[in-house]
Amino acid sequence: LLARDETPAPATLQDPLSIRCMPSIHGALLQAIDQARQAVEIELNAAADNPLVLGDDAMVLSTGNFHTPSLSLAFETLGLAIAQCAAACTARFIQLTSSGRNGLPKYLSPVGGASAGFVPLQKTVTAILAAIRHKANPVMLDFLPVSEGVEDHATQAPLAVSKCGDMIVLWQRLIAFELMAAAQAVDLRDGLTLAPGTAGIHAAVRALVAPLKEDRALGIDAEALYAALATGTWLP
Repeated sequence: LLARDETPAPATLQDPLSIRCMPSIHGALLQAIDQARQAVEIELNAAADNPLVLGDDAMVLSTGNFHTPSLSLAFETLGLAIAQCAAACTARFIQLTSSGRNGLPKYLSPVGGASAGFVPLQKTVTAILAAIRHKANPVMLDFLPVSEGVEDHATQAPLAVSKCGDMIVLWQRLIAFELMAAAQAVDLRDGLTLAPGTAGIHAAVRALVAPLKEDRALGIDAEALYAALATGTWLP
């Protein structure tokens, strides 16, 4: 038993890395975006014709300038950075919706008891992350020699770029789930005053999704928030 002048030790000394290291995780993504942008700009300004016709010099040259390993590598890196952010997003969602972290009600359910709260969504979130991780696997080495062995190397640039787009769509769904859980956590904190920016995000979520007061299917809410995120209309 605690002595009367003692206070309970805090449950945790530091926040989980998915929260504490967000600047590092998102900073790596911003760097990867810059690298991908630079690679695209280089290709847009390059002469990729083969053969390359130099009219002023009356020359026709066989080139390999159409080959884009730098572009593929930049987007493979971008895909990994997206997957890292998505993994942290998933970890934060599970932290918020598990067993009463930081004094929040279990499963973010205000009614307690056998209420499932947000727990059913943990399965959906982890399934989406699995799909993102699958798409993050490199594709630029997946080729076979063709054209009688002349074209024996490829970069798979279109596939590397397109799978990044697919990952972004899936990540937006994870963000919708995290926003729902975070808004619920805020509402369960009595007397909590939010900073202006955070308050604006909370209000935008609540304009689309009502607080969870008793168990209900949350898929419809998640879909509405995802649609607003995907179209860029969720913030005023």
